[in-house]
Amino acid sequence: MDDNNRVFTNGSCVGCNRCVLICPCDEANVARMSEGRNIVYVDGQKCIACGECLRACTHGARDYADDTERFFADLGAGKEIPLIVAPAIRCNVPEWARLLGYLQSIGAGGAYDASYGADICTWAYLRHIAGGGAEGLIAHPCPAVVNYIERYVPESLNRLAPVHSPAMCTAIYMNKYKGVLGDYAFLSPCISKRDEFADPCAGGLVGYNVTFRKLMERLQEMGADFRKSDPAGYDSPAHGLGSVFAAPGGLRANVEHHAGGQWIFQVEGQPRAARFLHEYAGERGGAPFLVDILNCAGGCNTGPGACLTESDGYAVGKAMHQVRAETAKPDFSAFDKELDFEDFRRGYTPKKIAPIFVDRHEMELAFASMGKPSHEDRLRDCRACGYHSCQEMAVALAKGINHADNCVDYIRGIAKQAAAGGES
Repeated sequence: MDDNNRVFTNGSCVGCNRCVLICPCDEANVARMSEGRNIVYVDGQKCIACGECLRACTHGARDYADDTERFFADLGAGKEIPLIVAPAIRCNVPEWARLLGYLQSIGAGGAYDASYGADICTWAYLRHIAGGGAEGLIAHPCPAVVNYIERYVPESLNRLAPVHSPAMCTAIYMNKYKGVLGDYAFLSPCISKRDEFADPCAGGLVGYNVTFRKLMERLQEMGADFRKSDPAGYDSPAHGLGSVFAAPGGLRANVEHHAGGQWIFQVEGQPRAARFLHEYAGERGGAPFLVDILNCAGGCNTGPGACLTESDGYAVGKAMHQVRAETAKPDFSAFDKELDFEDFRRGYTPKKIAPIFVDRHEMELAFASMGKPSHEDRLRDCRACGYHSCQEMAVALAKGINHADNCVDYIRGIAKQAAAGGES
């Protein structure tokens, strides 16, 4: 089940069910008994690559796939690969300019700051709304949020801003306006970018999603000390406030800078973001000017592919404050003259995941399999199975994505029966 998944279970799983408890997608985790122990696998079709299970797992049993290995293999084969770099590098790699210098010394074809693409992205949002685009747009620098809406709330696709992300805005600008050709590599802390770049609307411009964590691990394996390299700067124009897109409220700060006084609703982190999207799908009237929503509670700077964690929030905040102090207001009037909004427009594809239906009879059979005949038995709600209630666990059993041996109360009942039989 884990084959070729973005997120997968490795051999370290102990079946603790923490991944089940934290996941915003009800059917993305499938528990199976394997050689007498519980193993929780990932259903790649239902997973949105939010990375919450990677954060929650204390056993190192969840991992993810990116394109770091292929990136280095292709560089070694002589392929020149231009870089697009997320602004989060300023927090994740203290000597990031030397890292860029090292990568260019082994074949990377220049480096372009996605902060500039974020400036373009903000410009495009405002131009879309000014041109008659409905307010209440859901801004989406985050592909995990797009994944969730396409799969679980497709009725809200018309509310997703029809604008490419900062990374893709950078790629489009490089390709069309600067003539920089080739498969770009995106360096970032995001594991779900793989889905965005594979979408047909991305035009195949970005061929590699290279996360900071896998990149640092690979350099260590190679014995490459990039800190000895000469530093390199960016080949893209100077950025504006787009550099703080990676922080919580970063998009909000950008929009308020250019369109102050508007109500911009901000939400970060799972499963809060998923709950909000379902609530917002039914909202009619009185919508905010824009919804600034991120999958990760600490923003992109501490995404699942980052070198930092959400506990490094103060250090991240300090770095972002310094970056913001160094930025200048981008010239949107120059964008109006140079750029065509249509170049940065994108669409979305509904990928509706229909939940597995279970009826009352199947629920009763599930409760019976757990040894829970009475109403009181069904209110234990200990969460050891990974679900918030016995009811949710029974639903999972009826759907065939979990098993009765994962119920602590059921195992206790068997133990008591065995003990009583031994005493007699």
